[in-house]
Amino acid sequence: MADRNDETFFKRVGPTRAALALSKWLPPVAAEALIRVFVRVVVTVRPANYRGASDNLRRILPNGTSEREHRRTLYRLFYHAAKSYYHLFHNLAYSNDPRTFRPPVRLTDDTHRFIDQAVKTGRGLFLVGSHTSNFDLAGIAMMQYLPKPVQVLSIANPTSGYEFMNQMRTNDNGFVTPITPASLRDAIQRLRDGGIVMTGGDHPVAGGNNPVTFFGRTAYLPTGYMKIPLMTDALVITLANYYDGEAYTIVGNRPMELEHTSDRAHDIKTHAQRVLSQMEAFIRRAPDQWMVFDPIFANDGADHTTHTAEV
Repeated sequence: MADRNDETFFKRVGPTRAALALSKWLPPVAAEALIRVFVRVVVTVRPANYRGASDNLRRILPNGTSEREHRRTLYRLFYHAAKSYYHLFHNLAYSNDPRTFRPPVRLTDDTHRFIDQAVKTGRGLFLVGSHTSNFDLAGIAMMQYLPKPVQVLSIANPTSGYEFMNQMRTNDNGFVTPITPASLRDAIQRLRDGGIVMTGGDHPVAGGNNPVTFFGRTAYLPTGYMKIPLMTDALVITLANYYDGEAYTIVGNRPMELEHTSDRAHDIKTHAQRVLSQMEAFIRRAPDQWMVFDPIFANDGADHTTHTAEV
């Protein structure tokens, strides 16, 4: 699978700072023109992130999807990715207060109700987000909507660019902690105290070779995070985010109760598959907004690459 330690593009702090500075002063009209040029270059050159996204989409799009529609979906995906990064950096260049974000980030009434119901149980709430649309901007906004401060579990051993991004993601109601033994202990205690922890569930991690079923195919995605709510008896809510051209909207499912058996490994995989099933439904709503550029599926004959692939 992809090597997360290869510091390329936004994984290095220099390009990340440059993107932040450029986005701050770039007006939307100029940004739109630059985005279209960028996407044309990507679909022409076809770098590793293009090939990774192509590989993933080929497995999740409906059977019978034409090659032409596959390419159109890829174009829309990279256009959306570029615009999302512009919105992210343009907003964070001025403030990480979600109340100032333009476009705004909204939470549906149902999702708000599900979260409030789960928190009121006092059992702790474990949020698992999908990498749909502008998940970074949505994650920052989620901190405002949550009734308690949230600990976000991020990738272990972050590169300089990711570390810089983690600093920008932090606000008064939440903070980001790379996965370490200490941060995991903190997350477990937070949930036992009735608090909130959030992480992602549909992106490969370094050294992650756990076979799961995703869109009916063998894929390699993290499952270990499910140990945390199983250990603490926390409720689990899955989340996604979509852009409609005017605003980003966060949607969530009803809280999940986790059942326990005497087989811990079975419980972890079973409930991780439950989460992934809900992720599939999120992604099917807008496959051209699924921002995963590392190939995650086992090689079953379709074009496959093991290059590092990340926007």
